[in-house]
Amino acid sequence: MSVRPVVAMRRACRQGATLVLMVAALVAAPAGATARSDAEAAYALSRHYRGLTGLANDPQRAREELERAAQRQHLRAQVELAFLYLNGMPPVQRDLDAAYRWFLVAARRGSVAAACQLGDFHQQGWGGAKQSATLAVGWWQRTAGSADGCAAHSQFALYRAYLKGEGVPRNGARAMAWLEKAAESGDVRAQRALGRAYERGEGVPRDAGLARHWLRKSREGVAPHDDHEHDLPSFAGPLLFQKLAPFQPNRPPDGGNRP
Repeated sequence: MSVRPVVAMRRACRQGATLVLMVAALVAAPAGATARSDAEAAYALSRHYRGLTGLANDPQRAREELERAAQRQHLRAQVELAFLYLNGMPPVQRDLDAAYRWFLVAARRGSVAAACQLGDFHQQGWGGAKQSATLAVGWWQRTAGSADGCAAHSQFALYRAYLKGEGVPRNGARAMAWLEKAAESGDVRAQRALGRAYERGEGVPRDAGLARHWLRKSREGVAPHDDHEHDLPSFAGPLLFQKLAPFQPNRPPDGGNRP
């Protein structure tokens, strides 16, 4: 037998042993921590069956354990489950009602990523959320100043809200201030819009140098929440979820499934 397969087998054994010990330790926790331990154990099993330990890939079992952890108040599991329902991935069908419910639960418990999504849900009235520009702005304002990767998304959303007077009084100066914040935070759409604004002298003095700078920046990469040129919520970031295969969020609903 070659060295490479032997090394791989040993690594797998170590990972499997680590998982077993971790779950056993959680289950054996004191009575006062039983619920928390059960949630952590379920979340660990969900990661295991998602293939993140390199030992198993069972999407159905992974979804079941993820939902069990979410039901037991595991915040990260609640957020991941919401995105799973938002995007849909076999064996889970896209379910915007369930996505909204879990985003709301997670946001109320402090998840910034979930709060960002609630702004979009209320803007469009998806999944049973009340369609309300005012409620949408409220959620975006809660998250625009955070250090979370979704802050740029909320900042750009507030730029559009103030620009159009949706949910807030129309205010060009505030709109441009939010646009600049979003561009500086890495939102590609904001960088492109700011570049065009400097190019045309719209809301800011015409400046060819700054126009070139921001248009060039907009072509350098993809922002954490680049929404693919439309207003549907995608989840290309935050970084927390980029490695959560196979539940890595996909593009939002399209075609006949568009909300």
